[in-house]
Amino acid sequence: MDVRMNTPPVDPEVLEMLETLQEPGEPDILVELLTLFLRDTPERLRELTVEPLPVPTAARVAHTVKGSAGNIGASRLQQLAGDLEHACRPDRQDEARAALPTLVAALSAEYARVAQHLQLVIVARGGGAASSTH
Repeated sequence: MDVRMNTPPVDPEVLEMLETLQEPGEPDILVELLTLFLRDTPERLRELTVEPLPVPTAARVAHTVKGSAGNIGASRLQQLAGDLEHACRPDRQDEARAALPTLVAALSAEYARVAQHLQLVIVARGGGAASSTH
């Protein structure tokens, strides 16, 4: 059985915590944060499709995605980005080159799962649909 399918793509407790940042009369902060994530992350992931992919680029992108995913409670995406970042350590360049295709594919697949969930959250909150193609 695939364990990740039993884990929600985004931790609802993190989303609830983000809701506490809402100021009365201001635009929906959760919709704004999730829309920003959906707008920026595909561009980061596109950087991982460059052939040949420079290992330092992969490490930088992984670090950025790891932080963004953590901010919204996408723990599996955060973990996969951390795995990619760790694989790109300077002392592991050759190993990293061999592992990059598999790690990037896993990261992209999990992003798609997270993006689908976030779209539903945004629509449920009346925020409309955000672009999440990559």
